Formats: sequence, C-alpha cells, structure tokens
Amino acid sequence: MKVFLVFLALCIVNVNFIVFQGDMSNYLHLQNLMKAAAEECAAGAGLYYDEEAYGEGKMVISEKHAEAYIDSVCENILSESGLPAGSDLSWELMIHDDRTGREEGVRGPSVEVKLTLDTEDLFRLSFLKVTRVVRSAKYELADWG
Repeated sequence: MKVFLVFLALCIVNVNFIVFQGDMSNYLHLQNLMKAAAEECAAGAGLYYDEEAYGEGKMVISEKHAEAYIDSVCENILSESGLPAGSDLSWELMIHDDRTGREEGVRGPSVEVKLTLDTEDLFRLSFLKVTRVVRSAKYELADWG
C-alpha cells in the first residue's frame, strides 16, 4: 500500500508539472506575440508624420494616423491570433516630437506604445492566476537632428 501511495503522489506531482509546462509555454508564446505587436505598433506609428510641419523643418508625428494604424494592428491581433474569447486588447500612445517636446537624452522624435491584454486566467493550476499581459515598445527616429 505504501508503494501505491508514493506512486500516486509522484503521479499527481508530475501531472501538475506537465500542466504547468504547457501553460507556461502558451504564456511565453503570448508574451512574444505581444512584444512583436508592440514593436510593430510603435515602428508603424512613428512613420506617420505631418507633411506640413515637415516642410517647415519640424518633425511632428500625426497622432490621428498613428492611432488609426495602432487600432488596425490591434484588431488584426484579436481576430487572427487565436486569443481566448472575451479578450480585451487596449493601448496607450505617447508621442515625443517637436510639437509635444522631446525626452531628455533622446536625439530624435520617438513614439512609445504600451499594449495591455486582459483575458481569462492563462494557467490551469489553481495557485497561479495571470489575467493581464502588458508589453511596451519605443521607436526613435534617431537620424532626425
């Protein structure tokens, strides 16, 4: 009977370990997806500049176009990535350019995007609860004087 109880205990521990490894793999995949999406949003949004201000020698990011681009990227991620139903992807956009002022120590205009994914619990084990994934990325136009 003692051998059976030890075997049962080891079996339960191993099953929990296997479940944790699978859930952690899915979590890391989601982290990488969010990282790539944040980088895509920041880089794409930084390329929409105001042409009139550019003609005057200023680099001003077009906030309206940048927001529309980020919205389209986020919609594609929600529809194409296979996220659980009911997941909510929100974003924040911070622009530092000639209109809003540049950050200290940054040579050129920059765009920072922070993505927040709220979803159901990503781990099946009862003692782990992760329902939010946050990633951010910053794109700097360093060649602009």
